[in-house]
Amino acid sequence: MSSYARWLGIAIAGGTAAAVLSSCTFPVRFATPAEVAQATNPTPATILAPPAPAVPPGGLTQIQAELRQLIAQVGPSVVRVDAGGASGSGLLLDATGTVVTPASLVTGSQQVTITTASGQHYTGTVSGSDAGTDVAVIRVTGASGLTPAAFGDSAGVQVGDVVVAIGNQVAPSGTASQGIVSGTAGTLTSDAQTLTGLIQTTAPMATGTSGSALVNIAGQVIGMTTLGASGAPTAAVAIPSNQLNTVAQRLISGAATQGTAHLGVATTNAPNGGALIQSVITGGPAARAGMQAGWTIIGIGGQSVSNSAAVAQILAAYKPGQSVVVTVRLPNGSTRSIPVVLGT
Repeated sequence: MSSYARWLGIAIAGGTAAAVLSSCTFPVRFATPAEVAQATNPTPATILAPPAPAVPPGGLTQIQAELRQLIAQVGPSVVRVDAGGASGSGLLLDATGTVVTPASLVTGSQQVTITTASGQHYTGTVSGSDAGTDVAVIRVTGASGLTPAAFGDSAGVQVGDVVVAIGNQVAPSGTASQGIVSGTAGTLTSDAQTLTGLIQTTAPMATGTSGSALVNIAGQVIGMTTLGASGAPTAAVAIPSNQLNTVAQRLISGAATQGTAHLGVATTNAPNGGALIQSVITGGPAARAGMQAGWTIIGIGGQSVSNSAAVAQILAAYKPGQSVVVTVRLPNGSTRSIPVVLGT
């Protein structure tokens, strides 16, 4: 083909293309040099992390907030107690620094150091102690404006109740643990003592936590934890608040420490209410009064006994040598009232 023919073909093709483009109704724009460069050398796209999901109200977030609030509420009423080489906690009974703490924590000490949650230090004197219930009272001098603990009724404590054990809140050694009530008739035995009628809990206990406040979800103290005379964590138990207050008030009033009044029986919760006698100590007060295993204690001194823990709580108000009427339910369903001279 001649060069003219080739030129003519190109011209015709070009004219045809121009005619087609001219017949289009949409605008035609050619890419700029920058756009061509972007297309041939694309910039890697930036990958953004997905936004954090919003924290829903309630659930664990709400539980966490409530626990923090509970600890902050009770903390000012729990003090640190340093007695010789031992340390633990105590609970404020009034605004002037009367403190109740485990007797096993301050054994052998007359003077102790009390430190409040706000860091104030006071010298305290052990003014009374009852090893039989593991309760001691400390009085400090020069204190005022402190926050006394709010106590609840330990007689209403039930297995399954949610509890928090709050130890001294002096930074950075404050302690707190959560659990449930696992029993209401616990026993703590060591070489030096045997404590009965205790509240058992799954809240963990560690060395130095003796004397912590065991509180319910309302922030009321329903017990004071104790590690017993050994001072080492064994069973997680607490002295019921009713018994704690009864013994503390007796010690505050100046009553001489003369041991704990007892019946001389081992009990457990009865299926239909009351304290079922499992065994009777030979020669003890109950044995001398004719009480037998298999009977159920339903009243002491006119007060109703709803469970095994109530026995120790009621007897805490009595002294050894006192006479009290114990009401029992026999296996045949009949009841009997028996006078008993309490032992020690």
